[in-house]
Amino acid sequence: MIVTLTLEKINIKKDDYRCTFSTETLNELSSAGLIRKRKKIYKLQINNRELQLECPLLKHPNENVVLWPASKVPYRKYPVYIYLFAVALYLSNDLSMRSVAAKVRQQFGLAKFSHSTLCRALQKLKEKIPELVSLTDINTAAETPPIIPRKNWSPSRQEQYRRLLNILAPVLNKSKTICYSSLLNYRCYNKTMKFLL
Repeated sequence: MIVTLTLEKINIKKDDYRCTFSTETLNELSSAGLIRKRKKIYKLQINNRELQLECPLLKHPNENVVLWPASKVPYRKYPVYIYLFAVALYLSNDLSMRSVAAKVRQQFGLAKFSHSTLCRALQKLKEKIPELVSLTDINTAAETPPIIPRKNWSPSRQEQYRRLLNILAPVLNKSKTICYSSLLNYRCYNKTMKFLL
């Protein structure tokens, strides 16, 4: 199966358990004859609700091609911005991972978000710092909060996390959280053919 990532926003209606792409996008693809009748359905957790994300399949001669929103990460139940926000919040505060996880649950209305999830996301992103640096062309130094080092971090790890926070700083701004995270995931996928997390 091939995945085609798109920066399209998905509809999240308060009274429905399904979400999908905008009607305009689906009509445009349908009128061009690009959509198959079948859809792929994935689970997504937002605002204390479990939703079903319907991703259209595009016509391709040899394989199924899934149209995938950049805000969703495969095999992850939360949107990408929640993971990135949690990592940025941890690096910019002296809070423990458990406290950051509790703040993330509260801010995004999640029933569950564990400190171990934050730990795994931090580790994955740390491994991708060189790729992420090449993907970001935005100078975020002005809006980057200082990193709060932990006593068990070596100087090299502290420098890695400083670079990571410099990349993720825009997600701490509520007006940029979703757009910036989706764009970063989109760029990562288009350059490396791998998702951010």
